[in-house]
Amino acid sequence: MGIQKKASTTLVALAAVAGLLTGCASTAPVTETPPRAAGATSAAPASDGAEKWPTGADGDTPSCRDASSAVLTTVNESILDTASANGTVMSALPWLSAHPDPDLGKWTLTGLVETAQGTEGGYFVVFATADDPTSPAFDGAVFALGAATGVTNLPPLEPAYVGPTDMDDVPPAALSCGTQRAQNP
Repeated sequence: MGIQKKASTTLVALAAVAGLLTGCASTAPVTETPPRAAGATSAAPASDGAEKWPTGADGDTPSCRDASSAVLTTVNESILDTASANGTVMSALPWLSAHPDPDLGKWTLTGLVETAQGTEGGYFVVFATADDPTSPAFDGAVFALGAATGVTNLPPLEPAYVGPTDMDDVPPAALSCGTQRAQNP
């Protein structure tokens, strides 16, 4: 099975699990979305009305974009420093997808930690920032969410993200954006 097919299958599975966890059942068939070009997708989804767009974003901002190399460097240095201090082997992230989250009031940054240790293809780590991560001159603060707190020395997001269930430690849209980006390495 090709990488794109695996990523599509994973996205469909994540959507199904999210629907079950939130109690939303749908009788409509699940359809795959066509792969998009890396760096841009459809506009960000509408919020619940309490919109607080992060710096550099508004309702017309694409929902998934590539983060700048400045942000990627900040995150990778933190991951590699932590791995070195812990004596673990960790690879640098090849990319970070940026998603403006008006409910959180921050940008979420999702990357794929590639590993050959039991997981197929790796796992997602999610970070957040209030500053525009697509700016080449990015110099803002970056915070870790969920599993990312265990692989980096970046501070955790405060207050912490609280999802609809106790199983949700990162916003689902961040994982969706990462899955879309993983389809276009």
